[in-house]
Amino acid sequence: MREAPPPAQPYRHPGEAFLSGYGALRSEDDVFGYVEFLRCESGLSDRPPIDLECIYQHFGIPTPLRAPLDEQQGILVDSRTGIILIKENDPIVRQRFTEGHELMELLFDAHEQVRIGSFLPNWSGQRKERLCDRGAADLLMPQSSFLPRLNELGISLSAGRVLATLYQTSLLATLVRMIQQGSGNYALVMWHCALKPREVKELSATVSQPQKKLRVWWRTQTPDWTGGFIPKDKSIPHDSLISYAYVSGQPYSGMERIHLGWGLIDCHIEAMPIQMGDKYCVLSLLHSIGSAI
Repeated sequence: MREAPPPAQPYRHPGEAFLSGYGALRSEDDVFGYVEFLRCESGLSDRPPIDLECIYQHFGIPTPLRAPLDEQQGILVDSRTGIILIKENDPIVRQRFTEGHELMELLFDAHEQVRIGSFLPNWSGQRKERLCDRGAADLLMPQSSFLPRLNELGISLSAGRVLATLYQTSLLATLVRMIQQGSGNYALVMWHCALKPREVKELSATVSQPQKKLRVWWRTQTPDWTGGFIPKDKSIPHDSLISYAYVSGQPYSGMERIHLGWGLIDCHIEAMPIQMGDKYCVLSLLHSIGSAI
């Protein structure tokens, strides 16, 4: 005989519950205390995969609704009832990350209610969004279980696939988490085909149309990265493995001497084409072996 599911709990705002028990947010470290609170209160350990349904049941949060969203991956519709919408045609692993993000939004919703008229920190806009993303990563990939596995596997695309499967997260979110938590001389760079910002500004004033090149869209590095600052919009030559991956639609890997703006460096490169919404890109994992000159 199957065990009957536990009765539904009345809704309890998790952000308000955390602030009630642990006090107001005064630093970013306090924000990440909320992640541990969500797991512990719901009876979850750090063992993957993290079952978000346990958090919904404990706090009486309705299971997020799937909806045909256009511009956003998720929306916290009503913090008083916990209604959340998730983009229905995103991959399941992307939906899980968005759910984690919206659970973090509930904390900032509660913080905003007590912050007004006080000297408490004001997190808004892109800064708040980044904190919600970091919190979602910490919720789904707890450092205490993620880091030992990362140390055992090392940083590579294949290790990223293993961990992504284990934690039921997207490969991209997993690789970013690996770079944030890992050690060694690594950088993760997303490339897209684009004009330089100056070329975009001059488009209306020039007859000749400049050619788009494969350029840095965004990047993140380990604290041990010694390859120097990687400027946004830096282009990569046509004979790079990264360009080959873009043109062929196939992954490439190997050693290469590249220039990222601060001199030549020798790198082991793993490059793979990846679709980001309607944008075709290349994701590259760089392991710097050292400066060439």
